[in-house]
Amino acid sequence: MSHIAGQGQHRSNSTRTNHAALIIVFVIVLAVALGIGAWFATHRTDGNGPAHAGVSDVALNKAKNTPKPVTEHHGNSPDCPDTDCIAMLVNGDLLFHEGLWSHFQGPNPNATDGTAFNFDPLFAPMKQYIQASDIAVCEFETPIAQRGGPYAAYPIFNIPPEVADAARNVGYNACTHATNHSWDQGADGIARLWDTLEANGIAQTGSYKTEADSTKPLVIDSPTGGGKLGLVTGTVSLNGMTADEDWQVDRLREDGDPNHDSDIQRAVDKANKAREQGADVVAIAMHSVQEYLDYADSWQISEAHELADTGAFDVIYGAGCHCAQPIENYNGTWIIYGLGNAVTESANTPETLVNNQGVTARSRHCDKGVYRQGAAAPVTGTYVPGRRRWMLSFQPGNLPAVGTGAQAPDHEELVVPKKPEKTEKGLFALPSRKQKGPFCFAGHSFLYLLFSKNHVQKQERNEQK
Repeated sequence: MSHIAGQGQHRSNSTRTNHAALIIVFVIVLAVALGIGAWFATHRTDGNGPAHAGVSDVALNKAKNTPKPVTEHHGNSPDCPDTDCIAMLVNGDLLFHEGLWSHFQGPNPNATDGTAFNFDPLFAPMKQYIQASDIAVCEFETPIAQRGGPYAAYPIFNIPPEVADAARNVGYNACTHATNHSWDQGADGIARLWDTLEANGIAQTGSYKTEADSTKPLVIDSPTGGGKLGLVTGTVSLNGMTADEDWQVDRLREDGDPNHDSDIQRAVDKANKAREQGADVVAIAMHSVQEYLDYADSWQISEAHELADTGAFDVIYGAGCHCAQPIENYNGTWIIYGLGNAVTESANTPETLVNNQGVTARSRHCDKGVYRQGAAAPVTGTYVPGRRRWMLSFQPGNLPAVGTGAQAPDHEELVVPKKPEKTEKGLFALPSRKQKGPFCFAGHSFLYLLFSKNHVQKQERNEQK
């Protein structure tokens, strides 16, 4: 038994030794397996990246979670106070008489290749102001002739089409053309102007080739990305003429005319359509017919107030009087009654001297779609939900002299004072004294007012424009 017992004891020790060896081998195999697994886990290339979360991965994840910076569109005007700004430049009529265009004709005024006239030198001094704006809008007073003529001046205009070429070259983005002369050449004149501006890449509204075009709002994307501008227009008169179809020219007929209410509604409908198409700012251009007045006439005041009361427009401006007229803040809407002439033949009779005046206004609309709850409305502007806010300041500057290529302007620098003098009708009057600028009434958005005397050195004509 002892032998058996001894034999049994020997077998028991051997078994324990074998078990220990197996455990050691198992541990070694497990360690190797874990090592191999860890290597594969940290070096896999299945497109999901490393499985470990080292310092570099934490940084990478943080970078992915960091919000992208807001893209800012300050535009071309100086000192935009917000992330998005649109600077819109407007000025008065492009009013051409033969005494003006004859100074800019080429060797062959009947050429049909665009060389009959070159008005680039006439427009060139405006470029510095247009380049400091995002959207520049001209007022095309008259129809244009076919290339090579025939041409005609007052009273039934048919001016050289090279005017449109110069408007493109100086940088106008858009033009309005609902004026008292829109029907001077009938539907053919409207078609020529439309086709020429379109070929030059200039957006337009006011008179139309088709009824479908007449119902579409003009919405212009700011080239600098600050937003969109909607543009509406209308004229009170067609100088006693009647268009073949009422839709061919946008109208704003006076109170008492049977079409007055429908004209206002048409303008509002276009403004609303422009908003639906993304317009952040909507402006309307009014074309009046009473000339050479340094005050706003009864139609201008009543029509502008009625349009402002609809709440559809952010700014209202006018032309047609061929003179600089007052500026008014009416219940938070800025109204520029008369921008005078952008270019014109000069006048020297006492009755027509104001024809030499021109205003270029640049309004800057900022802070896209912002309404600051509880913020006090500034004296010179207002905060409206879903609208841009804009306020007003003025800066003196020079507009081009209209002459035989001469670059030195004959101008007055006028600015509106901090406490504007008011006329009997409560409108801001352009002061006669000079004052340093720029300054800002409220500090955020700006309207720069440039006032000049435009003239040509030639024998003046005395007839009314």
